[in-house]
Amino acid sequence: MFSGWNWVAHCLYLFLNICSLEVSGGLVQSCGHIIPESPVLALGSNFTALCILNESCLDFGNIYANQIIWKIKNKVVPKEQYREINRTVSSVTFNDTSSLATPLTCNILADGQIEQNIYGITVTIGLPPEKPKNLSCIVHQVSKLTYPMTCTWNPGRHTFLDTHFRLKYRWPQENFPDCIPKDVNNSCTIADVQFFVNLEVWVEAANALGKAESDPLVIDPIEIVKPLSPHNLSVNSGILPTVLKLSWENRISIAVMKLKFNIRYRIIGDTNWMQVPPEDTASPRTSFSVQGLRPYTEYVFSIRCMKEDGVGYWSDWSEEKTGVTTEDKPSKGPAIWRIIDASRSPASWTVHLMWKALEPFEASGVILQYEVTVRAKSSLSSPPEKYYVNTTNLTLKLPNGTYEVTVIAHNRVGASPPSVLLIPASNTKAPVKNVRTLPKDGKLWVGWTAPNSYVLKYVIEWCLVSNSSDCTIEWQNEPGNIQGTYLKGDIKPFKCYLITVYPLYADGQGSGQSVKAYLQQDRPSKGPTIQTKKVGKAEAVLTWNHLTVDEQNGFIRSYTIFYKTIDGNETAVTVDPSKTEYTLSSLTSDTLYTVRMMAYTDEGGRSGPDFTFTTQKFGKGEIEAIVVPVCLAFLLIVLLGVLFCFNKRDLIKKHIWPIVPDPSKSNIAQWSPQVPAKILWRYCQT
Repeated sequence: MFSGWNWVAHCLYLFLNICSLEVSGGLVQSCGHIIPESPVLALGSNFTALCILNESCLDFGNIYANQIIWKIKNKVVPKEQYREINRTVSSVTFNDTSSLATPLTCNILADGQIEQNIYGITVTIGLPPEKPKNLSCIVHQVSKLTYPMTCTWNPGRHTFLDTHFRLKYRWPQENFPDCIPKDVNNSCTIADVQFFVNLEVWVEAANALGKAESDPLVIDPIEIVKPLSPHNLSVNSGILPTVLKLSWENRISIAVMKLKFNIRYRIIGDTNWMQVPPEDTASPRTSFSVQGLRPYTEYVFSIRCMKEDGVGYWSDWSEEKTGVTTEDKPSKGPAIWRIIDASRSPASWTVHLMWKALEPFEASGVILQYEVTVRAKSSLSSPPEKYYVNTTNLTLKLPNGTYEVTVIAHNRVGASPPSVLLIPASNTKAPVKNVRTLPKDGKLWVGWTAPNSYVLKYVIEWCLVSNSSDCTIEWQNEPGNIQGTYLKGDIKPFKCYLITVYPLYADGQGSGQSVKAYLQQDRPSKGPTIQTKKVGKAEAVLTWNHLTVDEQNGFIRSYTIFYKTIDGNETAVTVDPSKTEYTLSSLTSDTLYTVRMMAYTDEGGRSGPDFTFTTQKFGKGEIEAIVVPVCLAFLLIVLLGVLFCFNKRDLIKKHIWPIVPDPSKSNIAQWSPQVPAKILWRYCQT
């Protein structure tokens, strides 16, 4: 018990001695220190630290340098890195500071193996700054007299240290205060600069491990100006319907800088910009007339500027302004076509004339009405019929014959060139050949082989084929020198279209050649519903209806019939898509079968509902072959029986109907004449 208290007291004494502080003049002094104090080290370099014990502390508890333990973050440094210089100094060496962490502490192992911290330092690891690169400057005009200059550079790698950048600049004979970046390390703005004098600019980077400077940049600030964009842009209609006049104000004095310009414009609603040729606006100006525009069209304009000699930067684009060109007469006549209905009477036609409204750039204004002229070619002396309509169609009843139809569009300025359509009495000219289609890029392409004769133009008709609606004709004109085009309407996927191509000649037209097509196919919406027409002992006749065009979703390439017994394997039979009937053969008699049918397009198939039927137990004629002989045998037996009875009738009569004596002929009545005959009869009966 006593020895235990001695040990505790001894440990407390050592602890107090090691941690004792020598008070001198009111100051507190530890028993050791580390040099260097809070070093900043280059990443990957060598580093040696010294722990120096104070002489005044050595008298307490026999404390010497060989008892020092070095630690990094409370992890002991291997003793191979220690060196005892003398009894009060111990060093530790790190060959690569990459493994060094903070804090680095010097600890003492005193008597009783009590470890006590003597001193600790913070070690900072980093890199010296790299040479800043890619220094560039730009002068942003912010007002008519204010031109701040912003310089940017590449600061280089991350140093892991506080690195300070300074933008330095000077004239040949004068230095200026450094520009110090705020919140960034790669740019700085000089409040104002002077033009027409060279300015030397460079960047200095510095931290605790060193300094680095960029290559100097010598510039005249006038050569790196980004001016303000022109303002107060206005757009006015010109004398001509294809011209708009622009005017604007420049925000930089011509004495400071002469400017050149870029002018861009686009049609309202369009996203593609057009540009005035740069050479047309390469000199100072405050107005320009843009030519070659479409009549009666709204345009959007924007403008920018830069130094006339092309040195420096383009300004931002100005705010956008719009303007509308004036009206002009229509540039072309409307495209025209017809549909002829001759079903009611072969001697007369119902002609449905239709034409397309002009595009805005073709109409050159607001179309007020259409003038339609119909002239019979067979009777040139008769005056033509004229109609004025404000719609894009006209229905006429005409006698069978050849007609020339013209359509003219009118706006407020004038009339369009006439569009002419010849309606021949019959389509006697050469038709196109090999009409084909190809889906491509979400559109439907139609191609054909041209006739040998010269074709003026082609008309492509198409309509949506549907069971729920009529075939509404859409159409488009194409030049006579092409042999294929994309349909320009709203073509939907999974829908069937009937496409017809007509060649038009100067003196007539060829008959239309048609083809059906899909923009995109899909599986059928449903499968065929199958039924039995006739069922036998070993065969069954199956029937079905074709899917409607709305259910097909593509071209039906084949049908497949699947049939099986309850516990048997399924058998498949492929059927031509043009058929609506098929006979299954080699079936088992008196057996229940399940049958279904799938319809296939190029994109896959879909099955119809299951249908069951039972084959007959007997085949055709088998029952008759049994019943007829049995009936004949029965009839023969009956006939033989009748003949036998006829031949043996006396014998049969004798056994079936025996001869009964006639009492009236009995001799008894003669024996007793006194007795009446009636009484005698009763006697005989008893």
